Amino acid sequence: MNAGEKVSTRHLERRALIYVRQSTPGQVVSNRESANRQYALANDARALGWRDALIETIDADQGRSGSQAGERKGFARLLDEVAHGRVGAVFGLEVSRLARNSVEWFQLLDWCRMTDTLLVEGEQIYAPARHDDSLVLGIKGTLSEAEAFLIRERLQGGIRNKASRGELYHHIPVGYVRGGSSLRKDPDRQVQNAVEMVFCRFREHGSARQTIQALRDAGVRLPSRRRHSDKVEWVEPTYERVRSILSNPAMGGAYAYGRQRTERIVDDDSQVRRIIRRVAREDWQVLLKDRHEGYVSWPAWLEIQGRLQANASGSEMGGAIREGKALLQGCAVCGHCGRSMRVAYGKAWSYVCASKSAEHEHRPCMTVGGKRIDALVAGKFLEAVSASGIEAAARAFEQQQQHEQAALHTLQLEVERCTYEASLAQRRYRKVDPDNRLVASTLERDWNDALEALAAARETLEQARRERPAMPSLERLNALGARLSCLWEARVVTARDRKRLFSCLVEEVVLWRDSEEKMIRILVRWHGGATDEYELPSHQAPEVACDSIDTVELVRRLAEHYPDSRTAVILNRQGRRTIKGLPFTKYLVSQLRVRHAIPAYRAGKGDLDAPMLSIAEAAKELKTTAGTLYRWVREGIVPAEQVAGGAPYRIRMTAELREQFCDEPPEGFVSLHTAMRRLGVSRQRVWQRIRSGELEARNIRRGPVKGLYVRVGQEDSLPLFDDTEPNNA
Repeated sequence: MNAGEKVSTRHLERRALIYVRQSTPGQVVSNRESANRQYALANDARALGWRDALIETIDADQGRSGSQAGERKGFARLLDEVAHGRVGAVFGLEVSRLARNSVEWFQLLDWCRMTDTLLVEGEQIYAPARHDDSLVLGIKGTLSEAEAFLIRERLQGGIRNKASRGELYHHIPVGYVRGGSSLRKDPDRQVQNAVEMVFCRFREHGSARQTIQALRDAGVRLPSRRRHSDKVEWVEPTYERVRSILSNPAMGGAYAYGRQRTERIVDDDSQVRRIIRRVAREDWQVLLKDRHEGYVSWPAWLEIQGRLQANASGSEMGGAIREGKALLQGCAVCGHCGRSMRVAYGKAWSYVCASKSAEHEHRPCMTVGGKRIDALVAGKFLEAVSASGIEAAARAFEQQQQHEQAALHTLQLEVERCTYEASLAQRRYRKVDPDNRLVASTLERDWNDALEALAAARETLEQARRERPAMPSLERLNALGARLSCLWEARVVTARDRKRLFSCLVEEVVLWRDSEEKMIRILVRWHGGATDEYELPSHQAPEVACDSIDTVELVRRLAEHYPDSRTAVILNRQGRRTIKGLPFTKYLVSQLRVRHAIPAYRAGKGDLDAPMLSIAEAAKELKTTAGTLYRWVREGIVPAEQVAGGAPYRIRMTAELREQFCDEPPEGFVSLHTAMRRLGVSRQRVWQRIRSGELEARNIRRGPVKGLYVRVGQEDSLPLFDDTEPNNA
């Protein structure tokens, strides 16, 4: 039977599908002849008798390999059309290339067999419903899959062989260029300096996010090179860029291959997807140490990876150093089970071992109060470093000077680069024919842009030079070294700074409770192997403290006329303090009233007559969004009332509330991001200080930077040495 006899009238009444596919995007772009041949198969369909209205081309799978099952939308559509009996024939240059995997190939043959669909390959027509044709097609599909496998194995073998010599580079990491068969540092000094500053700042701060903030504060930009491009672009530091520099083994002088692998999974929709998984370091296919010059040594790079892993959220090592007051965060270890202890904050803070105890499965293994333990351990730490306090202060300032000098050097290199680019733009402009205005205008604009960038770089450099701190005198350093305990408690020293200093000497602190002797035993393990052991009583009788009678009576009188925030200001002006010697805040005044059953301030008649509105109505009145107003209510900044639990909130529209929502920020108010940077705290901490009355807030409704604004005074952000004597330099 010849090929023409296989095409019946029933086949010609159904559609003819022309399936067009090329395996890679490179073939789609460069091998146009193959695509033209596949599109020309429509002429073969016309020659066999199909009308133009029934001929359809499917080319949705261009650039996709036929060996991957479940990832081709065009083939899925073809299969659906064949299964519903709407196709008379499928045309292709090689029918075995319709699917180069056995799953899809034999599924197509089964549907073609059941619906009597033909497969046309040039002059050869196959009818899968016939046994002989089905056998031939099965053999051709198996051979096609084997051919694709062998080709892929040969290519992968060559890749692995080149990688085993350390010569395979898909993408050159930033900071390096190709040097023969290996890498060498980028000859651009600005690129080298920027990469070195990333590692320098990370060693100082111990956190990728803190490193980003330090680089931004210093005005440092990072180099970036797009794939398959040698041009370097300078961009703002981001988490992805800093993390890629810190975690790339090339920075440690090593060549690594096989750090990721591709796996295929079946998702919830029963679709096959490819995902990329990271491979553990010990399972990398190739790791060649000391392959080229690194920005850090290999042991130092491994230490950085350990710190990054420990900083991850949920890490057993306590995570990155944060701003909480708990000194032993990340280094407290349970002496009963050996697990790392987490921090639980309340009125104070506690160290909690999350594992369950053997006696009570529903209880934690151990919970101990952290305030007394931190005070004891901090005292021992200060004793250990007091002997070298002066030297430590001098080295600290020397290190700060080195960081400032490195930042200035980076800005100087930026000026040099901008100077070169401006000079290059000038030479290009002067070489062009003045009569060719189409080109000259463009080059003139480029020259002006380069001059503006140069002026901006010079201004940034001069500003950094003006703000650089002066070296303190020897007498001042001596005074600082002798007052380590005072500096430890100074307001300008944050909890994060204390933890970072503490971790420089202390490796871990082991805590366990002795129930029989009612003692808490503390084992301090210092870096280097030395250990010290201390004891504390499990319970300490609380000190009896009472509020001053005069202060209580004064608050009672003031509460009749002023709110708690205003009362706190009056008490502080009179020099009064709480029972713990702290200045009064809105929250502390409120607590004092609760202890002595003093009624809260009731607004005047004008305020009492103010209407009660729902959140939506109040938001419309204040010209803000309901979400913003609801958050202020939830954070406790805007007072609201509920008739009963679960009832809608209602807000009294007072003059004081209207003042909190304005179109322009009043004098002394800065945005939330600026306040976080000046105070050195997180967003949650700023909100907490607003709730307690320590900070005054306004919501700005207009302008390029809308949202929360906070009043931050000069006393909230003091320089490091301002608590001793003024700097006359």
